[in-house]
Amino acid sequence: MTRPPKYSKAAMAQRLEQVFKENGYEGASLQLLAATTGLSKASLYHHFPSGKSEMAAHVLAYSGARLQKLVLGPLGAKKQAGLLKSLAGTANYYDGDIPICLMNSLLLGEGRDLFGDRIQAAVEAWQSGLSGCLVGEGAAKAEAQAWAADAIGRIQGALVLCRVQGSRAPLDDCLEGLTDDVESWLAG
Repeated sequence: MTRPPKYSKAAMAQRLEQVFKENGYEGASLQLLAATTGLSKASLYHHFPSGKSEMAAHVLAYSGARLQKLVLGPLGAKKQAGLLKSLAGTANYYDGDIPICLMNSLLLGEGRDLFGDRIQAAVEAWQSGLSGCLVGEGAAKAEAQAWAADAIGRIQGALVLCRVQGSRAPLDDCLEGLTDDVESWLAG
């Protein structure tokens, strides 16, 4: 009789995700990954035969699905409501008391070679979605693209400050400022 799995794939991704967020790809040792999941190294290899790179790819796919649902999906509306919902979703996507960007962490060292193209595509989709919403509300394309690039830069900078300050306040303040930008621009 086979034992039921200790974790679902989603639950395992959540546990592994925190290790990759906090340590990057190279710093996420098999020992640390095993300790975090409560599984042996052999059990991890059973679930992920290709090892750490497969674990990181699984976590990135899981995180990408969350990004799609919370941040990118609402941008499909190409209107103010979608843009504001996406900014609220960004707060949920970067969860925790001290939010950390998985994509940023995975770009350190060898992770850039393994995951850089996928991460770049996700960021480009995010930027395109943000600018598309503004264009849908009547903004000039160049202005919308510049704001979208700036918005992502502000969010990423806020995430760095969250780690420095040990608080999520910089991200919350950033998202509030971006929401104010959108509301002011659309009201004017």
